[in-house]
Amino acid sequence: MKKTLRYLGACGLCALFTLVAPHPTLAQDKLVEEANASWNKYFNKGDAHGLAALYDEKAVVSPGNGKTVQGREEIEKLFKSYFDAGVHDHTIDVVRASRVGNVMYETANWTAVAEKDGKRTQYKGVLLKVMTKSADGKWRTTAHTWNAEENK
Repeated sequence: MKKTLRYLGACGLCALFTLVAPHPTLAQDKLVEEANASWNKYFNKGDAHGLAALYDEKAVVSPGNGKTVQGREEIEKLFKSYFDAGVHDHTIDVVRASRVGNVMYETANWTAVAEKDGKRTQYKGVLLKVMTKSADGKWRTTAHTWNAEENK
C-alpha cells in the first residue's frame, strides 16, 4: 500500500510539474516566428507603412536612445528615418518567447546593416517586444524596445 501511494504521489507531482513548468509550445513558437518573419519582410522591403500596421494604434516604441514614440504614425516616421539612412537586412533570433492568454512577449537578438556613401556598417542588439491579440484576431505589437551597437 505504501509503495502504491508513493507511486501515485510521484505521478501526481510529475503531472503537476508538467502543467506549471514554463515551456514553449510549438504553436507559440510558430506564432512568434511568423510575427518576426512578417516584421522582417516589411522592414527589409523598406515599407514603413506596412511595418507600422503591425503595431497597435497606441503602441509605444523605444529605439534605445532614451526616447519613445507612440502610435502608428510616429512609428512609421521612425522606421522611415531608418530606411532613409540606408538600414536593411534585418534579422531576428529569438532567445525566449512566452504566451499568457492574449499576450505574447519575446526577447531576441537582432542584426541589421546600414549603408551610406558606399560604407556598410553592421549593427546588432537585443530587443524586447510585447504583442497582444486584438479583437480582429491579429497579433499586434503594443510595446517594443531595443538597444544597438556596432557589430565589429
